[in-house]
Amino acid sequence: MTPLRVILVDDERLARLHLTKLLRHHPDVQFLGEASDLAEAIALLATTKPDLLFLDVSMPPENGFDLLPHVPIGTRVVFVTAHADHALRAFEENALDYLLKPLKAERLAATLDRLRAALPLAAPLENILLGDAKHWRRVLPEAISAVFAEGNYSRVHLLNGSKFLQRRPLQDWLDLLHKNGFIALSRSLVVNPAAVQGLEMTGRQVAHLRLQGFPDPIPLGRTATRRARRALTP
Repeated sequence: MTPLRVILVDDERLARLHLTKLLRHHPDVQFLGEASDLAEAIALLATTKPDLLFLDVSMPPENGFDLLPHVPIGTRVVFVTAHADHALRAFEENALDYLLKPLKAERLAATLDRLRAALPLAAPLENILLGDAKHWRRVLPEAISAVFAEGNYSRVHLLNGSKFLQRRPLQDWLDLLHKNGFIALSRSLVVNPAAVQGLEMTGRQVAHLRLQGFPDPIPLGRTATRRARRALTP
């Protein structure tokens, strides 16, 4: 049985104890640690790479969303909070789930089942099928330059300049490709670092990304630029 590596981040000790107690009923869960604030969480994430991060939203004077830039690529995030009004933003940030306190055992079990179902997609593949029922081809992951989100679809760009529209959300591509070294620069863009030809700062906190297979540079916002500089700078 493949273990599910888990980290808990919550400023309430009793909340962490309750979640830990529920998780102990799942023998495949492996605890990597817990944190009570963002500083502890950042330090923990710098030395571990969990499959799943349970994250509180309100940790006065801090906010759980501020931890997201420090979360390793491929780690799925589940928000656990007493407040329902942050759910929209959580799913905009590609959260795996949004759980309300007090946490119920059945609801937690459903979340873990979703993660278990997704994990096999993260295994390295020899090739990937692209196209539709009439026209398709198999490519190696390293032949992909980048994947862009287009609603419930994704547009896959290859190093040779060709592209394919696929009915698959971007998060599925990240689950599929992150073990091949691909990185998510934003909620709409996953790139192959080997395809990067240059990163040009066009302002104080924004840049243009040059990728093999793209004739024009790709503009990046502040968050994407920060992630690109952290991930791509030697």
